[in-house]
Amino acid sequence: MKKIALIVVGVIVILGGALLYLNHMNYWPFHKDKEKGIPDGEIKNMNQLDRTDELSLLLAASGKVGYNVKGSNVSIYFDVYKRDKRVLHKLVTEFGSEKDTQLSGTLVWGIPGFDVFKPTEIRAAVSNDGATSQDSFAIPKDIFGKIEDAGAQTQSFEDGKIKKGKKYILQGWVMGKEGTGMHENIFSEKGFKNQEQTVMLYVVFK
Repeated sequence: MKKIALIVVGVIVILGGALLYLNHMNYWPFHKDKEKGIPDGEIKNMNQLDRTDELSLLLAASGKVGYNVKGSNVSIYFDVYKRDKRVLHKLVTEFGSEKDTQLSGTLVWGIPGFDVFKPTEIRAAVSNDGATSQDSFAIPKDIFGKIEDAGAQTQSFEDGKIKKGKKYILQGWVMGKEGTGMHENIFSEKGFKNQEQTVMLYVVFK
């Protein structure tokens, strides 16, 4: 009898733990309106688009991000810095409302072409609870190609709690003779000063 009771308790503990995990990660049967596999308030760096797909083979760079957060806006921007001075700030696309609500979905972006150092256009789509906002942005011709030394980095951020107002880099470029090695602070005010030009595609949650 005691052995049976221990088995029952063990099953309950295991089942309870499994249910807690499913709830925490927003899996079925919990929170059907949220992005599965991502805890509340977090961002997830998801796999890049499948490179075996015929469409993705035409992309020089691409990525996908998932999120579950209470907020009012998800915005994707394109910035250009000359040293630490921002000379271009453009909105690529956004999804939002006038007040805070549950934002759960994915954003997908891609750069058409074959050379990540010669991009001409950015395409992005933000999906939230069945609704999608998508747009494209034509990159000005004078941004790329003039500086020979360049480095690039794709979605270098880690999964974790979303910080409102933080710039989560989707694609970044650094250019200049000072060096194009990537490091933690490359896309920061300190990093900008050490580069002739810095270009960033990023998402911000508000």
